[in-house]
Amino acid sequence: MPSISVLCAGVLTLVSCFYLFTWTLKEIRYRAAARKAGCSPPVRYWHYDPILGLDLFIQRVKDMNAGDSIATDRNIVKKYGRTVLTNAWGIKQYVTSDPANTQTVLATQVDKFGSAPMNRPMCRPFLGDGLFTTDGQEWKHSRQMINPLFTRSQVSELSSFEKHLDKMIAKIPKDESTVDLQPLCKMLFLDSSTEFIFGKSADSLSPETHDPIARELPALFDQALTDMFARYILGRFGFLAVSKKKWLGTCANVHRVIDGFIDEEIEAQAKSGNTDAPYKYVLLRKLVKTSKDKTAIRSELMNIFFPARDTAAILTSSVFFMLARNPKVWDKLRAEVLGIGSEELTFELLKSMKYLQAVMSETLRIHSPASGSWKICLAPSILPHGGGPSGNDAILLETGDQVRMSFAPLHLDKEIWGADILEFRPER
Repeated sequence: MPSISVLCAGVLTLVSCFYLFTWTLKEIRYRAAARKAGCSPPVRYWHYDPILGLDLFIQRVKDMNAGDSIATDRNIVKKYGRTVLTNAWGIKQYVTSDPANTQTVLATQVDKFGSAPMNRPMCRPFLGDGLFTTDGQEWKHSRQMINPLFTRSQVSELSSFEKHLDKMIAKIPKDESTVDLQPLCKMLFLDSSTEFIFGKSADSLSPETHDPIARELPALFDQALTDMFARYILGRFGFLAVSKKKWLGTCANVHRVIDGFIDEEIEAQAKSGNTDAPYKYVLLRKLVKTSKDKTAIRSELMNIFFPARDTAAILTSSVFFMLARNPKVWDKLRAEVLGIGSEELTFELLKSMKYLQAVMSETLRIHSPASGSWKICLAPSILPHGGGPSGNDAILLETGDQVRMSFAPLHLDKEIWGADILEFRPER
């Protein structure tokens, strides 16, 4: 009788041989298809673990824990070039900071790329069906539902935002002592976004007047986001980070609060046919008027509140972070702002302030709130760069391949922005 160790070694050998055979067969078929399409083999990342790519995943975790989440992609681009093929949990993932490739994925061949196959399994229990978990007609339907939020008249609605801004300014020390603006900015945009989306503010800047239910939402939402992110980065092994039972329980806590908002709005409309709110447009009110499906309403609300939580707050606090360290830029921007005098702030006026726009763009370049974007190939596609010895040849992507568009290396590319990439220079 063979020993257990011999049996295990035999099984491991068979599994390894099977994996090597299937990988070789796929590679032969891929190279033949690539040649037929006029494409070159892609530049490849050298993995210590070629099966699951755990070495690259571990490096990403180390960099995130060290507070530099963009370091991994920055080092990949530095070593291999703007586009490289990596292994992400056994799936082919192209990491790219090439402008032409990004344009191909997001514009010229947008119909061949989507997010649903990646986002839906991990995010749907929390976000439902909406902008982040659907593609095609479902995505277009969700977009149509929330389009009124982004009309010029709604973007220009600043009077209701002003009251929250006044509360934030009141919390800034008047004695010129050091202050951390980011927590205050997060509270500012939390209060304004909850009022804009749900018709009821979390009032985090005014804890003495807050609504108990609205105040409960941020903490529950943050916990759900933490769990969702942990499961997302582990992909098919997400259950190792957060059990399914705990995950669904966390989602249910958030849904309970959102459903409470929906029930209140339905009851209010049933009684009066309308409700008063500081904002002329409240997404919840509009959705209740156009749909009777509470689950669908909740999903649309979740998919809007999800990105609204921190993005604007991070950008705003980053702008002040850079201005505090660049007095000449501050003086120039202040002069432009003082130049408008007592004119009413409108969408057109804000867009006409060229230096303000430049300051925001330069801040986004250096401190982008989003480090990247992920898409999955829905049909065979060709990216213009990433193949051949130089990485400048076209490459063939197959259905199921992932594209990780990394913004940080693109924003810090010397060939695009010049040698002074770390200098805050809005004039560029």
